[in-house]
Amino acid sequence: MEIYDFFCIGNISIDFIRTPSSETTFTGGAILNAVWVLHQLGYNVGVLTKTSKEDKFRIKEFPPFFSSDNIKWIESKNTTSILNDYQTIDKERRICTNLGQANPFNLSEIPNFQAKVIMYNGLVTGEINAKILKFISKKGKLVVDAQGLTRKVMPSNNMKLILYEDLKDIMPFVHYFKADAAEAEILTGISTLSHEGRISAAKKLQKMGAIEVIISHNSELLIVSNNNQITVPFRNRNLDGRTGRGDTCTAAYVSECFHKNMEEAALFSVALTSLKIETPGPFKQSRVEVEKFIKDFY
Repeated sequence: MEIYDFFCIGNISIDFIRTPSSETTFTGGAILNAVWVLHQLGYNVGVLTKTSKEDKFRIKEFPPFFSSDNIKWIESKNTTSILNDYQTIDKERRICTNLGQANPFNLSEIPNFQAKVIMYNGLVTGEINAKILKFISKKGKLVVDAQGLTRKVMPSNNMKLILYEDLKDIMPFVHYFKADAAEAEILTGISTLSHEGRISAAKKLQKMGAIEVIISHNSELLIVSNNNQITVPFRNRNLDGRTGRGDTCTAAYVSECFHKNMEEAALFSVALTSLKIETPGPFKQSRVEVEKFIKDFY
């Protein structure tokens, strides 16, 4: 059995980013953003991902692990690819279009491992399998992001946020549940335009069974548990690297919870994520730079 600090399951993606002023293309995906954060903070990370045979070279975008065994690659007919069309300056809401989708994981493809934390990163509905979710929850604290439950590919290939009907069934198996404000609104029926609305939505999600609920918004990171409620503002000076905000702050927060209390972990997470938001691509800076950012802006 292989033992890790973190084990991350999910598909990397060929991302097309469109804003009112620019268009870019790069290898991305929730798992890539999360793994880079964990690597830069010094954790031992295992990865399970899929691409087409033609796109296998994209696994080189993961950090340079000490061992190639850290990355488990499975061939898929297609590689996931998403167009993110940001139509407003704050980049809070976007139109997502599916350009390709890798095959979902099967239970038989899950390797024999144990980890302190498992991040199950779906990009669209169908990528998170309830049987796999419940199985891997026995191997470590489980992190699930709402985007893999709520972003449905429509016949037009545009993605629409939908209600995940079986949420109450899976939430008791989830330690950390992450959603952005828009996803939280869809899942709870509570408007998340205001800070108070986001708190209410987080509390409703947490009562479904997750130990902690993490809500990201362009202005703040909100975390709710049974005994605590924390809000910390982002301090980024631009939005050049907005894509990957949620995946980055989740990985940073959860990893810092290894050795910090919730308040300290949340502050470190928003500082790290603020730095990431200023630069396109995954977070590739150091803990020292995050601590300096905290000193300068908090």
